[in-house]
Amino acid sequence: MKSIIFIIPFFGKWPIWFDAHLLSIKANPTVQWLFYTDCNIPDKHPPNCTFVNTTLQDMEVLFTKKIGVPIKIDKPYKLCDLKPSYGHVFEDAIRNFDFWGFTDIDIIWGNIRKDITPEVLIDFDIISSRKDLISGHFNIFRNVDTINKLYQKNDWYKIAYINPQMKRFCEGTFSEITNEAIKEDLIKVKWDKILCNQENGRDSHQEYYLDRWLWKDGKILELKNGEPINEVMYLHFINWKRTMKYCEIQYDENVRTFYISYIGMHYKTHSSLAKNCNIFKNVFNGYNIRESRRMQKKKIQRTIKRIKRKIFKY
Repeated sequence: MKSIIFIIPFFGKWPIWFDAHLLSIKANPTVQWLFYTDCNIPDKHPPNCTFVNTTLQDMEVLFTKKIGVPIKIDKPYKLCDLKPSYGHVFEDAIRNFDFWGFTDIDIIWGNIRKDITPEVLIDFDIISSRKDLISGHFNIFRNVDTINKLYQKNDWYKIAYINPQMKRFCEGTFSEITNEAIKEDLIKVKWDKILCNQENGRDSHQEYYLDRWLWKDGKILELKNGEPINEVMYLHFINWKRTMKYCEIQYDENVRTFYISYIGMHYKTHSSLAKNCNIFKNVFNGYNIRESRRMQKKKIQRTIKRIKRKIFKY
């Protein structure tokens, strides 16, 4: 079995669902996680998790030294740009692993090895959970120098990394670099399907559902009328992070099953009345409606800017 380690620099404060996140990590004992953080290290955590206390300033020094350009990390979000360089920057810590990867923590894991099989790891150098694109929330790489320094294939990384602002290098520019390497027959990449939750052809973003997802014995199951209809490798609740208000799950409890809703993680399902009220609410103020309003507002703003340019000729 090929060894895998995920590298996660995380700074600030652990999210309220972190115990549930750790529980889902524990259910994947053949995969390792390496956290670099200024948060308090949990007293109890899975044996396949390693925590290293550090600071953003220490990260700046390390990235600058290893990459060779001045790196400024004013906010933790800038680390998203730097993800493709993790295999290079943290090479000493991951030396004994066959594959390394980057991911996020707004995730509840299912069975990783069900999709990332020995055959897949033999055949491919890069595996993404996003179709035809590098995925910031799950991407793994063969731990060899040519792959670890692929981000340096051209000088685009210097422009993105020197700038302290987020430049979408990881999922945007690095996807282009990866495609170039494929065309040149330098690497083999598996990104033929989405491995996490998806809706309307888009991964991760979803409506404000109650009791839609179930974690059960290490699996992530999508439910309809209370019955499983789909299993995914992991649930990425990117647009539920702001609506998630509570988490009943405690890591040190003997938990085998819990539900994930847009408002929290819990053991019992909601009542039929609560679900019906939530469906009604989504019709008028759900995620998709809010997104539609936001996009319409942006469209109007762009139109106003174009009109102003024509009038004032600037």
